[in-house]
Amino acid sequence: MRITGSQLKNNGYVQDSNSGRNYMFERLDLGVGETVYGLGERFTALVRNGQTVDTWNRDGGTSTEQSYKNIPFYLTNRGYGVLVNHPQCVSFEIGSEKVSKVQFSVESEYLEYFVIDGPTPKAVLNRYTQFTGRPALPPAWSFGLWLTTSFTTNYDEATVNRFIDGMAERNLPLHVFHFDCFWMKAFQWCDFEWDPVTFPDPQGMIRRLKAKGMKVCVWINPYIGQKSPVFRELKEKGYLLKRPDGSLWQWDKWQPGAGDLRLHQPGSLRVVCQQAERLGRYRRRLF
Repeated sequence: MRITGSQLKNNGYVQDSNSGRNYMFERLDLGVGETVYGLGERFTALVRNGQTVDTWNRDGGTSTEQSYKNIPFYLTNRGYGVLVNHPQCVSFEIGSEKVSKVQFSVESEYLEYFVIDGPTPKAVLNRYTQFTGRPALPPAWSFGLWLTTSFTTNYDEATVNRFIDGMAERNLPLHVFHFDCFWMKAFQWCDFEWDPVTFPDPQGMIRRLKAKGMKVCVWINPYIGQKSPVFRELKEKGYLLKRPDGSLWQWDKWQPGAGDLRLHQPGSLRVVCQQAERLGRYRRRLF
C-alpha cells in the first residue's frame, strides 16, 4: 500500500536571484484525513496540519511558536515518519500551502530525507531511534513532575516553599524543583555562586527541601556576565571565546557584556567541572 510519495515538479532547486542563495525543496503527499505530529517541542496545536514550522532553536517561551528543542522529524497517522537529515534550519509547510502536501525546504544545494515505515507510531519511533541513536536512561525520579520559578526575578526560600506547599495543598505530586537563573546574583550568570542575600544558607535549604521529598535542579549555562568578579579571571586565563582577530567576543542580548566559555579548551572545561562539583556537594545531600 502506498503511504506517501512525490510527483513530477514536487521537488526542485531554487536560486534567489537577489541574494544568490540556493534552496532545495520537496513535497510529499498527504492523504484524506491524514494528520501530522512531531517536529520536536512546540507550543501550538498537537496536530501540525495547517502550520508553518521552522526547526530553528530559539529562546521564545511557551506563549510563542519558538522553542528550544526543534527536531526535523514528523510522523503521521498513516503509520510512517519522515526525518529530514539536515543540520541547519528546515522549513516545513504542513498542509498550509497545499492541504494535500507536506513541503520541507533547506538553504542548501542538497536535501536528504528518510521515510521510516511503521506501521505503528511505536514502531516508527523504534526505527527512528535505531537510526539516530538512543540516550542513556535518565534516573527514575526525573520522569516525575517538575516545578520551576521560571523567570521570577525576586524569590527566596520562602517563595520556593510557597510554590512547593501549594502543590501539596492541591494534591499534585511534585518530584523536582528547578531554580531558574536568579538563584545567582542578577546578571552575573553563570558564575555558580548562590546569591548570599536571597539564599544565605543553600546547604540548609537543600536539606529542608530534601525533607519534603524534593530533588533540586539549578539553571546553568556556559557563559558569564561581565558584571561577575569571575569574568576577569576567566578572561585573563584565556578561557572565553575570542574573535578571529584575538579580541574577546561579547554580546548584550541576555546580559551586558556576556562572554562564552571555550568548552573545547581543557582549562575552560575544567573550571566548569570544578564549579559543578562544588555545587554537587550541595546536591549529594539531596540525591
